[in-house]
Amino acid sequence: MTFFLVPALLIIAVSFFVNFQSSATFKKNVVLGITLPREAQDDGRVREILERYKKANLLLFLAALGGGFLVALPSEASLVILLLIIWVVLLLWAGTMILGSYSQKLMNLKTEEGWHMGATNMVRVDLIVSREKAKMPVSKLWFLPPFLVTVGFLVWGFSRDSYMLFGSLALGETLLFYLLWVLSARERARVYSDDTEVNLAITRLSIRGWTLCWVALANLHSYLLLSSALFLRHSETGNFGAIAFLTTLVTLGAIVMTASHIRRSQNQILSGSDSTLVVDEDHYWRGGIYNNPHDRRILVEKRVGYGQTFNVGSKKGKLLYYGTTTAVGLLVLGLLLLFFGLDTAQYALEITDSHVVVRAPLYGFTFRQEDIKSISLLAELPRGTRTNGAETSKYALGNFTMTGFGKSKLYVYKNSSTYIAIQLPNLYVFFNAKTQEETEDYYSALQACIP
Repeated sequence: MTFFLVPALLIIAVSFFVNFQSSATFKKNVVLGITLPREAQDDGRVREILERYKKANLLLFLAALGGGFLVALPSEASLVILLLIIWVVLLLWAGTMILGSYSQKLMNLKTEEGWHMGATNMVRVDLIVSREKAKMPVSKLWFLPPFLVTVGFLVWGFSRDSYMLFGSLALGETLLFYLLWVLSARERARVYSDDTEVNLAITRLSIRGWTLCWVALANLHSYLLLSSALFLRHSETGNFGAIAFLTTLVTLGAIVMTASHIRRSQNQILSGSDSTLVVDEDHYWRGGIYNNPHDRRILVEKRVGYGQTFNVGSKKGKLLYYGTTTAVGLLVLGLLLLFFGLDTAQYALEITDSHVVVRAPLYGFTFRQEDIKSISLLAELPRGTRTNGAETSKYALGNFTMTGFGKSKLYVYKNSSTYIAIQLPNLYVFFNAKTQEETEDYYSALQACIP
């Protein structure tokens, strides 16, 4: 687990660092979540606050790397998840506190100098942009290839369990990216300048950029899932952790690059316009959350970090924000409880008059005694690939494809000197207990079942 956990922790730490560090770059006259006029942006005191914030954020990143090392130490999956949750929460809390502290310093300077600017309770819409923005999104027809991949997986999944798993993943990812495409395509046509051409250019950059991002990621994810499934079909061994790591890295990179390109291009357009309009909305932002009942948009561009966030001032935005937060919390809690159960589970065999029952969480299995072709004791567990199950450095549970054996079900504690291999028609079952004595007792009882 540590081999794949370390890169994941590094991705998380770097993502937090880049996300918080980006708030020190001006984005449409906003920096550290505070709106400033152009004449104030080069003020020496403003630059000093930004430099001090960047140094504090760098120190937090270095501390996060040290904390991530502690997260990777345990071998129990449930303990790793618990420490990971604590680490992420502390990292988010510390980053938010640092940002809030320097944001307040900047706000105090803004108040002291009287840098308040523009209207505070007005959302203007360019009607020409509203009519034209329907032509701006990348065509939704580009979701057809991922949809076809999903259908193929679900159809083939009736004959192969692993394909059904891939199909479920493909369906979930395609729907998620399509939802993001819809929300991005419906971006409201706000006014940034008295010049309609400027408003068109800025809105086109945002809608075109984000819809292209979601379409590209939907296709990329489906093709990677298809490649993984084909690899599994033609190879008995392999590890898909590298593919998952690469997919996560590319996804985050695509989002950051899209946001950076949109931000940089929009800033260039606004800096060259002499009729820029600025609305001071600082009082609608608290802790990175946008709450503006006068704005009907559901999604708005983040002031801190990359991407978009919900407007909790709208009913739909509030529902989506709290619904998503609750769903993520329940999912994390469910995973924690699930892996705690897996880490503490005891595998057992129950032999009845005609059947053998494998007692194990989630992946229990029953087979007939008359189907047993052979039983053997192995000193080492063969190498293999997990297709549907759970695996840590201490145990392997679920469906695997094992080298030299093929399709298999595993109920084993690793680092043991004894494993039972039970041959069934078109399937092997690998089993052992926590002690060698218990495993040998099970082996003797199973031998008595062979006709």
